[in-house]
Amino acid sequence: MKIGVAFSGSGACAAAAHQFAALLQKRSIEITMLSATSLAAVPSLLWSRGVPLEEIDKQMHLFCSVSPQTGLRQLEKAGLLDRPAVCDFAVNCVDVSTGVTVIYSDSLHSNAWNLKVLPLVGNERAALLAALCPWGDAEPVALEGMRLCDFSACYGSPLFPLKMAGMERLMAVSFPGGGTPAQTAANSLVCLTGKNADFYCEVRPEPNRPLSETVCAAAVQSAAEFGEKLRP
Repeated sequence: MKIGVAFSGSGACAAAAHQFAALLQKRSIEITMLSATSLAAVPSLLWSRGVPLEEIDKQMHLFCSVSPQTGLRQLEKAGLLDRPAVCDFAVNCVDVSTGVTVIYSDSLHSNAWNLKVLPLVGNERAALLAALCPWGDAEPVALEGMRLCDFSACYGSPLFPLKMAGMERLMAVSFPGGGTPAQTAANSLVCLTGKNADFYCEVRPEPNRPLSETVCAAAVQSAAEFGEKLRP
């Protein structure tokens, strides 16, 4: 069965999205394709490229302490963005001027006027920078007359690439957070659209509990509940 998982959100737990994905796999939820936007896209891409969890933990701690531009340059310099893919992955953005969706993927294709699909390989830094905006005061990325930013700010959970790819069961996971009006609106849109998946959950920080522990606990519970839905 083809299982697609959509990650979104720029809350504190988003930096540990890779832990969520790894726990799903460990609990026999085999991810066929991962689709992401917002801060969650950064650790998700690293996970999809086979970077060890401990290394992603370390890099995300550094990433969240600097500007998005500096953080992405550091990841690129470390050679972590251009590793071979071990899981099909899509980064989702939107042109804030026109509403055109831009998906960075190496497995999807589109000629539609309102949907552009660009190769992810070779464009990792630009794709992530666009998906991050407005987290960390990142500016929209200029591309061919477009101004690209976080997909969820306009359309919510990035489920569309998973449907395009023919995924049979969908899980949407939100890591809500961020104090800007755009991020608040995005969180609301993700909540509304994420419920179109077979399973939807939100992962938020808990008082006096490490973020990684919160994310892993949520993943274990989600794997159990989603697994029930997969049974005949």
